[in-house]
Amino acid sequence: MKLNFKKMMYVKVLMMVIAIWFVPMTYSNGAEAPAGDVAEAPGADAFNNDWYDARSTFYGDIHGGDTLKKKEEEKMTTQNKEMEVVKDLDLERYMGRWYEIASFPSIFQPKNGIDTRATYTLNPDGTVDVLNETWNSGKRVFIQGSAYKTDPKSDEAKFKVKFYVPPFLPIIPVTGDYWVLYIDPEYQHAVIGQPSRSYLWILSRTVHVEEETYKQLLQKAVEEGYDVSKLHKTPQSDTPPESNAAPDDTKGVWWFKSMFGK
Repeated sequence: MKLNFKKMMYVKVLMMVIAIWFVPMTYSNGAEAPAGDVAEAPGADAFNNDWYDARSTFYGDIHGGDTLKKKEEEKMTTQNKEMEVVKDLDLERYMGRWYEIASFPSIFQPKNGIDTRATYTLNPDGTVDVLNETWNSGKRVFIQGSAYKTDPKSDEAKFKVKFYVPPFLPIIPVTGDYWVLYIDPEYQHAVIGQPSRSYLWILSRTVHVEEETYKQLLQKAVEEGYDVSKLHKTPQSDTPPESNAAPDDTKGVWWFKSMFGK
């Protein structure tokens, strides 16, 4: 009797799977679907739409009523939207030191770096000197570069940043995008990204930010299509270290480790 019960359950599951996969085939030719069945979506893609709706309805019933189709559409809409960039950025106010509160992992900085920060200095010709610093294994790791407006005539805060790598033998130029996606009116917090959404930085003038402020900055990133679950918070000391407080890393061991995700 117990075996028969199991067989019945297997049959029911099998019938459900068959219904999910083949019901759309039955009605994708334009015939009117009986009440209670999945209705046809008009047009040439009727089969695909019916199949997706049937699958989504089934899984949606299991997972609290949300459908896969709706979630996927929302995700694609957000990621495909054009990113909004800060306009009329006051470059002089933006200069100075910024502390990294969180970021996407990058091969351009140590995986376990702490007290990470960037210092920007405006040059007379409108370009910006960039100094990125972090501390790893008791040593100061740094890289210097320059930044400039992608389009000098544009009012958007889109920049190109150029560094020379590897840091211990800087001979290979590497250029990346640096887009200011958000900055508060007081120029105390900023969200930095770039068009591919592969990199993201949350910056602050102070080493720590209030939790509510941090959530607001994350929301700004989400609105621009970022998956903020990839963010790693950067450990910051209450008292930021001086640049000469530790010996410089001149061998670049961290660079080779980062290339292998270590």
